[in-house]
Amino acid sequence: MDSSRKANREDNEVTLQYQSPQEALQLEELNGEKLSQLLTSIEQLKQTSAGVAEIQRRIKIFGDCERIEGETSGQFYGRLHHWLERHLPQTKLPLHAPRQSGD
Repeated sequence: MDSSRKANREDNEVTLQYQSPQEALQLEELNGEKLSQLLTSIEQLKQTSAGVAEIQRRIKIFGDCERIEGETSGQFYGRLHHWLERHLPQTKLPLHAPRQSGD
């Protein structure tokens, strides 16, 4: 393979991935808004007994989802959104009701 063609292709990919500082700022502001909305919906969920139970169950199964120091709003939003959208495994229910001993 011609190494100059490969270098040009890699340079083009880097150029396409470049974000101007203004674009990066707009994206971070959008992610901040999304994160704010998601945190608000979680707080509303905590106002109901079913919501509190679901949050507690998610913490028990997946662990707590807290913001890590140095994490951007976009990174935390993605992680928190994934944490909330993950499928909760079905709880094991007994096949039969417990038998009563007739003492």
